[in-house]
Amino acid sequence: MKLSRGVLSLKEAYGQAMAVTAPLGSVVSTSTAAILYAGHSVVFTTLLALLGSALWIYTLTSYTRRVASPGGYYTFGYSAWRNKTVSFFEALTEVFAYSLLNAVNAITLYLLVSIGLQVIGVSTPWWVEPLVIGLGLAYPTLISLTDIKKLLGYVVTISASAEVVLLLGLFVLSLSKPFHPEYFTPDGVSGSDIAQAFVLSMVSISGAGAASYLGEEAKKPYKTITQGMWLSLLIGGIAMFLGTYALVALWNGSLSALANSPQPLIYEMFQYGKIPMIIALVLAANSLLASNIGTTLGSARILFNLAREKSAPMFLARTARNGEPLVATMMIGGLSTLVVIFSVLGLGVSNAFAVVSVITGIFWLTGRIVDGFGVPVFYYRIGQLSWNTLLIPLVATALNVWGVGESLSSPDMFSIYTLVAIVLIIAVWYAMIGRKGRPGSLVVDENNQVITIEEYMERLKKKIPN
Repeated sequence: MKLSRGVLSLKEAYGQAMAVTAPLGSVVSTSTAAILYAGHSVVFTTLLALLGSALWIYTLTSYTRRVASPGGYYTFGYSAWRNKTVSFFEALTEVFAYSLLNAVNAITLYLLVSIGLQVIGVSTPWWVEPLVIGLGLAYPTLISLTDIKKLLGYVVTISASAEVVLLLGLFVLSLSKPFHPEYFTPDGVSGSDIAQAFVLSMVSISGAGAASYLGEEAKKPYKTITQGMWLSLLIGGIAMFLGTYALVALWNGSLSALANSPQPLIYEMFQYGKIPMIIALVLAANSLLASNIGTTLGSARILFNLAREKSAPMFLARTARNGEPLVATMMIGGLSTLVVIFSVLGLGVSNAFAVVSVITGIFWLTGRIVDGFGVPVFYYRIGQLSWNTLLIPLVATALNVWGVGESLSSPDMFSIYTLVAIVLIIAVWYAMIGRKGRPGSLVVDENNQVITIEEYMERLKKKIPN
């Protein structure tokens, strides 16, 4: 029941953070979904999400500078609230958020391929849909079981660098057209639509926080993870913002046509030829697959650590020979597959893409609310509370509360059923198993040893780690 310890450097922490940020994949996935709600004001909501993500990463690194987690965000929630019900709820909320995002990205992968074929005049055979969606689910699941250092250090990091280059290139290309300052305003869009577009954009940019799951595996767990998240936010977040502006500015048709276009980037790149379009499609597909690798790595570690804390079935703590969570990883792949099946059968591919994207954002930000309010409590516990560890997390959390509240103001029936079903699953799991353990009670010390939060807090009060 051990992960690999102390094997990851800054490059791998950055790779994991960038995997889930997935700036190019986000532009063709969540940003495209956000256009359905905000139109050209998606540029404004992306800027708002970038600012909100900076506040969130500050909030999150307020924890990671002091506590290293072997299982992700819910450990931070427990270090503040010391309530295992809250901690367990946050852990399962995160598992479902990542599984939902995996489903959205797999559906987006199919939409990319089908639109690409359509643009070059090739009809899409019926078997392409299950094949591409199946690839989008199976590949990230299986490759997540390989050596994590090589996976994050080469496969993911190289992919992230290529997509950033493309997004910056698109922005430079967009400067050849008139500049549109009105795109940076919420012009003619309702508060509810702005909120839902904000939630979608926030999900992607704040994905930089996914590096926090690597506490047990990072060489310098406090320093490495914190730096990796900030580096990813700086590079990936800015690239996504500039790429979103380019996506809107390069569109030749009407804004209503842009809002109704399933994959505007493919059509835009085709203007410059078939080869540029194929390059953009391949890089975007690779970004989506890398994003699902990052979310699978993170969510599998949640289930693995819950099992060590006696809050999940013990078979979830089984690892492969290389130290990767074996059963937990396969369970995440299965859960993501179920989300795709039910959403596509119930809504159709295009509607599933839009609706599940919003549900993903709601679950994603709900967990962040728990953590955000917990920062001042945590710093009060260790006698380190200051104005910045009080005000900045509260402002970041207020933004998340607004986004979730507005998104829930007029939900569709599928969203209601999905939300209720997931909450019931979490409640039943807690009643049967979760309450018997101590979810969130294990942390990682500076030597990559897994210890209890009580033991670590006693050390922390005496000496703050560098």
